[in-house]
Amino acid sequence: MVNRLHAQARRGWTIIEMSIVLAVIVLLAAIALPNIDFAKYRMDGNARTVQNQFIVQQLRATQRNMPMILTIVYDQGLMTITEDANSNGVADASEYTYNRTLVEGAQFVIPPSTIDGATPYYATGPGLTYLNQTYMYPTITFYPNGSASGNVVVYIGSTAGRLTDMRALQITGATSKVKFYRMAADGTWKLADM
Repeated sequence: MVNRLHAQARRGWTIIEMSIVLAVIVLLAAIALPNIDFAKYRMDGNARTVQNQFIVQQLRATQRNMPMILTIVYDQGLMTITEDANSNGVADASEYTYNRTLVEGAQFVIPPSTIDGATPYYATGPGLTYLNQTYMYPTITFYPNGSASGNVVVYIGSTAGRLTDMRALQITGATSKVKFYRMAADGTWKLADM
């Protein structure tokens, strides 16, 4: 009788058993974590943030029936968005303007090579205009019919300056569809599989 009660009372883990399980978990984590490129996922997230801003501006242009002007203020790491209420193609002082900044160590960059074969700059393509001639900030306009001002590619990268951290967002002018590219270690652009 004493043996049965003693057998039923022992239902847990000993400290030694828990220590062995914890050691195995730590060992597996030590093997797996160095193989995960956290910077890749962080930069993919930053590229998605910029892509989402393009999508939002396209939606706002169609919903509000007015052009949305998005300016890449590359030296400050932000996008300035203006509701072009009078549709004159210029960000007037009386029109509503707000900013969206890049996050987590991202910045607009000049890549070593471009997707469209243009001279490397923060943004390239025939769909760009430059509203401020002093600073030459690239500007994209989204129209109420769902299109953009033309084909444009915007480049972002990390403050660390690694080639593999560079991302490109290619906007098709007729539809405002956005494609997402990553730069490989050899300096070539690859279409992302996301």
